[in-house]
Amino acid sequence: MYKLLFFSLILLNQNITTFFEEGNTFYNNGNYEQAIEKYSSIIKLGYESSELYYNLGNSYYKLNDIANSIFYFEKSLLLDPNNLESKNNLSFATNMTIDKIDTIPVNQIAKLTSKISTILKYQQWFYVTLFIELISVVFFVLYMFNKKPNYKRKYFSLSISFFILFCLVLAISFNSKSISDKYNPAIIFENRVAFKTEPNERSEQILELNKGTKVNIVDDVNEWSLVELSNGSKGWVLKSSFQPLK
Repeated sequence: MYKLLFFSLILLNQNITTFFEEGNTFYNNGNYEQAIEKYSSIIKLGYESSELYYNLGNSYYKLNDIANSIFYFEKSLLLDPNNLESKNNLSFATNMTIDKIDTIPVNQIAKLTSKISTILKYQQWFYVTLFIELISVVFFVLYMFNKKPNYKRKYFSLSISFFILFCLVLAISFNSKSISDKYNPAIIFENRVAFKTEPNERSEQILELNKGTKVNIVDDVNEWSLVELSNGSKGWVLKSSFQPLK
């Protein structure tokens, strides 16, 4: 049974590698639709990576499908926020969208806090927190059982220092969790999407959204979703008009 599973995993990995290389060949030859087909086959096998989504974003960009291009560049950045190539190409694709929506200004302290909190995923921050807490406990135990005054002072100081660091990293991990919970992005895939004051067709329309615009999903009511734009404006749109990134 274990041998069968092992060989199945090897075969799966070979298929993924083959599809990826074939996709790259199609892309380099200008056959972007075939490249998309190969890359999508990998996703159907249950595999994803920042590089795979980056290649899909580039393929759709070459076909002038800006909404899909933005969608996959954003998915690439969800897996690897430091992927500079995805960031740069996302910027190019976003400049081609119809809607030009400003971003809420953020002060330097809030920007720095957010940047630090998103260096790692919140699960990773909690693991770091536990590791630091363990170190603090180890030094405290050494302080308790050591009889030499000089060592006792050193161990106590180290224990306190790591405990303070533990509290700081714990706060960062909770902030990271909060950011992750509130961040539920989606991309609009239709033109002339009504952005309304209430979740019904009779309500007032605030403005229209178009393909490629990024929104953040805040709430859902039946077939409607409350979404927030990068400028802080909130309104209701039909769920059928967008695709969630997560």
